[in-house]
Amino acid sequence: MSLVHDLYPHHRPPAGPPQPGRHDPASLVVCLPAIAGHPLDMVGALIDRLRPHTATPAGLLDAAHFVLWHHLDATEAALLVVPTPDPDLPGLTWCAGGPIGLLDLAATATHLQAVARRDLADWRDTVAGTPPAKPWWHYLDTHHADPDGYPVHRAMADFEAQPRIAAMAAAAHARFSADMYGPGLEALHQGPDVYAAYQAGLLAFTDGLVALDGQLIVPSYTPVLVEQTLAERQTYHDTAARYIAGLDPTTLLVAVYCAR
Repeated sequence: MSLVHDLYPHHRPPAGPPQPGRHDPASLVVCLPAIAGHPLDMVGALIDRLRPHTATPAGLLDAAHFVLWHHLDATEAALLVVPTPDPDLPGLTWCAGGPIGLLDLAATATHLQAVARRDLADWRDTVAGTPPAKPWWHYLDTHHADPDGYPVHRAMADFEAQPRIAAMAAAAHARFSADMYGPGLEALHQGPDVYAAYQAGLLAFTDGLVALDGQLIVPSYTPVLVEQTLAERQTYHDTAARYIAGLDPTTLLVAVYCAR
C-alpha cells in the first residue's frame, strides 16, 4: 500500500482538484466570552462563530483536546466542557475546553519537553544511518507547479524513495503520524527544543483558532497538516499564543471537530 494512505488518512487524495460536496475535516479552537447560564448558550455561541468558516455550522466537541495536570475540585469541574478523567492516569483530566486560566497550557508545554526528547531518541534509532529527507510538501509543491511535467505519482515515488522516509515507513515498532512526514519531519531534524515547541503548538491550536471577533486564524491556505511547512506552523503557533495570552483568563476555549 502506498504511503499516501498514511499521509491522507481522513482526506481526499492529493491528485486533482477538490470534488464538489467534499470537505476537509478540521479541529478548530473557538474563543468565547465567559458564558454564565445553560450549556445551550455555549452551543449557540459556537454555532454562530463556526457558521462563516465551516461547511456546516456545527461540529463535535473534542473531549480529549485539552489535558489538565492537576486534581480538579467540584468548582473547577463545573466550569470545564466535558471533563473526563483519564482511565489509565487518574491524576489527569481531559476536556473539550474551559476558561483559559484552568487549561494548564503552560504545564502541557513543559511536559512535552520531556516527551519530545524520548520521541526524538526513538526516531533517531529508526532512521540511523540515513541522510536527512525532504518533507512531503516539497514534492507536492513541485507537482502543483508543473502537474503535467511532474505528475503526482512521480512525486510520491520520489518522496518514498528517500532512505529516511523508507526507514520510517518500514519501522515495525513505530507508526508515525501523517505530520511526521511534513512539518513534524522538519521539526525532528531541528532537535528537541524545536520539536517540543511544534508539538505543544499543534496540541493547543490544531488546525485553526476562531478569535473573539469571529476571525479565523489558520497556518496555511491548505487545511491538510502534512501539506503545511514548519515555518507556517511556527508562525501560526506564535500568533495564536500571543493572542491567547492577551485575553482575559475567564475567556473560554472550546475545541471542535468540524468540516471546512
